[in-house]
Amino acid sequence: MKNLKLELHFAATAALCLAGAASADVVAWQNCNLAIPANIDGLYINIETQATGSTGSAVTGWDINPYGATALQWFNSAGGGMMRFPGVTTGSAGNLADGTVVGPSGSFGSGTVTVGANPGNWVLNSVNKFGFRFVAADGQTRYGWGTFQIGSSISGADRTITNLYYESVPATSITVGSGGGPPPAYDPCADTNPTVANGANTKSYRADAANLAVSCGTIFGANYYKFTPVDSGSYTFKSCVSNAAVLLAVRSGCEGSASELACGTPACGGSGSAATLSLTAGVPVYLVVGGSSSSSGLTSSVSVDVEAPPIPACVNATVAAYGDNAFNTGVGNNGPQVVQSNLADTTSVTFQKSLWYAFTPTATGQFAFKTCGANGDTLLAIGTACPGGGARFNCIAYNDDAPLCSSGGTGNLASFIDATNNGATGTFAGFPLTQDLVAGTRYYICVGQYSTSATVTVAGSLNISGPEGSACAGDFNNDGTRDGADLGSLLASFGTDAGGDMNGDGITDGSDLGAFLAVFGTTCP
Repeated sequence: MKNLKLELHFAATAALCLAGAASADVVAWQNCNLAIPANIDGLYINIETQATGSTGSAVTGWDINPYGATALQWFNSAGGGMMRFPGVTTGSAGNLADGTVVGPSGSFGSGTVTVGANPGNWVLNSVNKFGFRFVAADGQTRYGWGTFQIGSSISGADRTITNLYYESVPATSITVGSGGGPPPAYDPCADTNPTVANGANTKSYRADAANLAVSCGTIFGANYYKFTPVDSGSYTFKSCVSNAAVLLAVRSGCEGSASELACGTPACGGSGSAATLSLTAGVPVYLVVGGSSSSSGLTSSVSVDVEAPPIPACVNATVAAYGDNAFNTGVGNNGPQVVQSNLADTTSVTFQKSLWYAFTPTATGQFAFKTCGANGDTLLAIGTACPGGGARFNCIAYNDDAPLCSSGGTGNLASFIDATNNGATGTFAGFPLTQDLVAGTRYYICVGQYSTSATVTVAGSLNISGPEGSACAGDFNNDGTRDGADLGSLLASFGTDAGGDMNGDGITDGSDLGAFLAVFGTTCP
């Protein structure tokens, strides 16, 4: 690994360069003349912003890093890399001939270049040409090439990148020696078109795409984004772009003969668009997004939010009872689950091998939930609604470690949720359950483990304690059903006594009526 010691760092040396688009699709950074220091740090380069510096921390979003005191070496950011000579699958950047295609089919890596006379070797006292890929600010991969002047020594002071070019269209190849040309016509069914997933998506957008007439209007510059639902259920797609007017629709395919499944309605104050429809797990659809007018303001990127239905593992959660509820993270877990981890709602934590439980208190009051006695490090959270697929679990209380609750003989590894989280403080305290749970309300509990190891599992009991009421709250005449007769009993005692008390507070009032109406017409378990 490169040594990035501060004492070896020095100020950025690159001067401002001429930049501009050589054609409609290729961005050219010509005559940049970036001198590459012969030391352990070299030069960090952000190809999009043209920022350079002697440390990675000094260049936000840097892409490539040529360096080396005794050789020419390449370092690259995640998802990037230098293209090897065609046919070579190991090693670093090759010296590429004009006409070489730099694109998805190439082999990319990093490390030390080879100087020599063989094809692909770097040549001293010459201009060498190299290919690269990088992940742009929009999260999409771009491909490019550049020219590199080297003097009489591979580690000399005369090492200079003289020009850089990259294809502005994501996942699109570029040819070494070419300044570009017009981009290929937009293809709704191209394999390189971005896909969207559950949650927030920011994707590249081409304004030169054809318009599409849909039932709710015309989508100007219609771009197609494939989406494959993980779970069956109701999905909401929404696109809101700052200073732009957006329209979206959902279609069964990307072909012209595909059917329209839904068309957007105004969202985000009227400038955005949203559509809700039911989808079947594993059956892909295409989200079509573009401007709602010819002057929509959409340029190079578009935002799409996908709100998925609640995950089945939570909807069909194991019913938890008062007392001990055995669990084992190695059996029937739902995999990783992101969970809200502070009251301010600014941080999250990932539960590994998550398990879901549903708990309905029979009386209103203060409750405690704990995993004391588990044989490993647990995490615990409780909330009022199941998360959607790929979404975070927003909770009303969370705890990782509670100091007064030991686990399997090892302290501070079990989780404890109550009004104080059993005295937990500091980084792993989470936030306590400062509200009473309401009788008849369904709460969702997530139990998980800290360890990411595939072979580690945690077993124990989820213990629930709190006030208990009738096992069939609301069945005042004990006939097995919460019906009109029971409502009559509640109303007869309303405001006077506990004859219709649902939450165990000793009086019949509005909160009891609300709790009763929530179970009205249901039979007792």
